[in-house]
This record gives sequence, C-alpha cells and structure tokens, in this order.
Amino acid sequence: MDKTMFNIFKALLLRDGPIKKFVISFPGLRSCYGNAIDEIILYLSQRHIEEFALPCAAGDGQKYKLHSSLFSCLQLNMLRLRHCELRQPSWFVGFGKLRSLVLMSVTLPSDFCENFLLKCPMLKRLRVTDCDGPSNLELVAPRLVWFRFSYRDPQKICFKCTPLLVSLRLCWNFEKTADMVALLASLPALKEFHVDFGLPQNIAVGVSDVPSRLPTPLHRLKRLHTWDLDFRSLETAHFFVCLIISSPNLRELTIKLHRSKPNQPAANSDATTSIGSLLEAECRHGSGDCFLKKLRVFRIEECLGMQVELDLVKFVLATAPVLKRIHIPPLRKLSSDKVIEFMKEIMKYKRLSKEAMVIYKSK
Repeated sequence: MDKTMFNIFKALLLRDGPIKKFVISFPGLRSCYGNAIDEIILYLSQRHIEEFALPCAAGDGQKYKLHSSLFSCLQLNMLRLRHCELRQPSWFVGFGKLRSLVLMSVTLPSDFCENFLLKCPMLKRLRVTDCDGPSNLELVAPRLVWFRFSYRDPQKICFKCTPLLVSLRLCWNFEKTADMVALLASLPALKEFHVDFGLPQNIAVGVSDVPSRLPTPLHRLKRLHTWDLDFRSLETAHFFVCLIISSPNLRELTIKLHRSKPNQPAANSDATTSIGSLLEAECRHGSGDCFLKKLRVFRIEECLGMQVELDLVKFVLATAPVLKRIHIPPLRKLSSDKVIEFMKEIMKYKRLSKEAMVIYKSK
C-alpha cells in the first residue's frame, strides 16, 4: 500500500463510531492505488457513511473499478465519482436515501437507468459529464429537480418520468431538432434551461425542420441560457427564435455567441444580419404580445462587440415592457475607441421600459 494511503487508512482505524462524510482527493489516481481504495471503501461501508466522494483525476489513464462494498452503503445521500468504472452487483437493492449523484468521466453499465437510477427513488440532483456508457438513456426519476448532462457522443435521451424537473443543462449532440422538441415537451415543470448550440451536429439539417414554435409552450420557463450561438447558421437562428417565442413567461435571457475566427467565412451570410428581422417578423405576425412581455434581465456573456449583439439589444429594449437590466461584460477584444462607439450605439436605442438600464462593466 502507498505510504499516503497507508496513513489515511491508519487514521480511519483510529476513528470510533459512524463516519458521515469522506472524500478521497489527490492530484492523480494511479492504478496502484486500487487495492488501498478498496480497503478504505470496505471500511467505510461498515461505518454508515452518508456522503462519499472520489473526485480524483486519472494519473495513468486507468479508471478505478469501484469496490462492490460501496453498493452496500445504504445510508448514502450524496455520491460523487470521477474516473471510475461503475458496475453495480446483482445483489444491489438500491440507494434508498441518495439525493445527489455526480458522475464525471465514469464508465456506466449498459443497464445504468433500469438497474441503478431506478433504484434511487429519492434522487433530486444528477450530473452526468463526459461519461461512457449506454447509447440510450431513459430517465425515470420522479423526484429529480436538477439535471446537468454532457455527453461525448450522439445520444438518445428520454425523460420518461421526471415530472418535478425544474433546472436542466444540456451539452449534447442531438441528431435533429425533433429530438429537442420532443424532449422539451416531456418537461412540464421546467423553469431553468441551459443549452449549448456549439456541438458539431447541432442544430437541424435545414430550416424547414425547425418549427416556428414548440407544440407545447414552456409556460413555466423563467430563465433561458444559450451558449455558442452561431447566427451564421439560419437553423440556429430559427431555433433560437423558436425557443424565445415558446417561452411566454421568460424572466431572464442569457446569450453567449460562438467565437469564430475573424477571417472564417460565414456558413450562411444572411443569418448573422437576420436575427433581429426574424424576431421583428414574429412581432408583425401577431405573436409580439406573447414573448418578452415579462423579461426583466437580458445578459450577454463574453460580449464580442458584434452587430448581431447590437441587434439583439435593440430588439429587447424596444419590445420588453418590464425590462430592468441589460448586462454587458467587458469588451476586452476591442480598443477603447471601439468600446465607446459600441456603447454609444446602444444609448441611441429606444426603450419601451422606463426602468431599463444598460449596465456595462469595464473590468
């Protein structure tokens, strides 16, 4: 046993009584530590452990295979794992008290949903990041309220039974817009949605595949965060507008544009200049009284000083009647003269809300 691990285990043996929380954390998880970690987990399983975390990065590229005794820790309410292989034994009856589960770079079993998640009926918070595992995920988690999902490969995900899910963050290669439309239709309680538009296969193949609005409006959605928006793609522009129109009670909207190279040709040269006109067209078609009427905060992350950002600010100021604040971060990529020019342009825009403020942070 490694000297460091030996000292940890020695300290554990001196402990009398239950252990509520234990974290094994060091710079690199090497395969030679496996037996020592096994012994620690075996010991903890006899001490009614309630919170266990193994957040170590792999030092030699090898993933640690979780000792089966971990699955007998029936008092667990928080479990956080990184660079591990999770494979529940056949006798696993479930974690009846588990409320929070974090899995990062973990290899999941093919029956992860039906024979692991389904046996965690009290689960409220779930994070799955850069994991390997089944190609199809069907989530049955009746108490789940918070979910963060980031997967390396294209994946089928279905929220089969998540009636209480209010906060969702997706960094996921959905193959077609219909997948995202169906997914959102299955989340009636959703209040906060973070979505990454920057993945290679997103968004739809053609504009015709993007609906003008979702068949089931997101009436409860209050906060929408969109990352890596590339409005050079008409498909992305149309789907962004679709999300806005389908969220009539939106309170906060955050955007972050895709960082393309200055000399990189646009995939669709019309899209970058059309986002404002797309939104205005929806207003003219009679839906203008439905969206942005409750928007209070508009935020641009990592502002690039682009025309499309000005178009969005102009539209929000002109159509949001109860707007309170627009947040613009430091324009570090622009010269001081360009920053002044950018902000002067914004100051010219008409404001429907008398309380609307544009807040610019210079540092």
